[in-house]
Amino acid sequence: MSGTCYGFAVESDVPLAYLRGGTGDPLEIRAPAPEGEQPGDALLIEWRPSPERPLEARLWSDGRRFRLWIGDGGWFTVEPETPRIDVPADGGIRREERIWGIPALLCFLGRGDLPLHAAAVEVDGAALLLAAPRTYGKTTMAAAFHREGHRVLSEDTACIRLGPEPAVVPGPAMLRVRHDVAAALDLPRAALAGEDDDRVHFALEDRGDCEPVPLRGIVFLDAADGAPALDAVDPPEAIRDLWALSFRLPLEEDVSRSFGAVADLAATVPARRFRRPLDLGGLAAHVDRLVAGV
Repeated sequence: MSGTCYGFAVESDVPLAYLRGGTGDPLEIRAPAPEGEQPGDALLIEWRPSPERPLEARLWSDGRRFRLWIGDGGWFTVEPETPRIDVPADGGIRREERIWGIPALLCFLGRGDLPLHAAAVEVDGAALLLAAPRTYGKTTMAAAFHREGHRVLSEDTACIRLGPEPAVVPGPAMLRVRHDVAAALDLPRAALAGEDDDRVHFALEDRGDCEPVPLRGIVFLDAADGAPALDAVDPPEAIRDLWALSFRLPLEEDVSRSFGAVADLAATVPARRFRRPLDLGGLAAHVDRLVAGV
């Protein structure tokens, strides 16, 4: 398989459903990955399941490569300098979705980009970041933008390239939505890629390439009763919220680099907070409000 994702030109010996077109930096994906941590590995991060994030995972590193174990996904080995990702022999569409999570962000983090737990969409040639914790509807909002004809750049992990002008580097062309959202939105230009008890998985047809899209606005999504409200967020508050949604390694140099990137982003790109009822029937109006207001 070949295609692009997060600015990488992917060459893979496992099937992949979410790649885009165009060119990028080489990235190898190979199977199978060796299982188990190796001598010299140090445990960096351990994620325990919670109501907000039902992920169980552990990340080790020997200073050059990373070894990642995911409870429902198996073992991955990541070499950011090559870059290369070794993956489990089996896993289907879930395996690919795991590839574009922590393994891929370790690669673009090594490239100098900023990973954020956020969705991103393209509106009239510019990117809009939809930032929120897991349960605040960023994927549902991204799906609503797709239904209204806007390209989805990422639905969970956004790759931010600062440079002279902040931009979003498009990730996998996918959406994973709850069953009620899939039924309510009846998503066009989307092929069913899989289904499980929790989510319906779609491969999107509006793919394009992985050229960075200029970032023009950040929206922090929040739930509220009453009429929707879109309010400006000052930079110190934006730094706080972006920091909570950023990924960094527990190393002094990476924490410092990540905070500097978040501060630069908050100082450069205007941010808004969008408080709205979590009502599927109002999604089209919410998209219109964000397009007009941001």
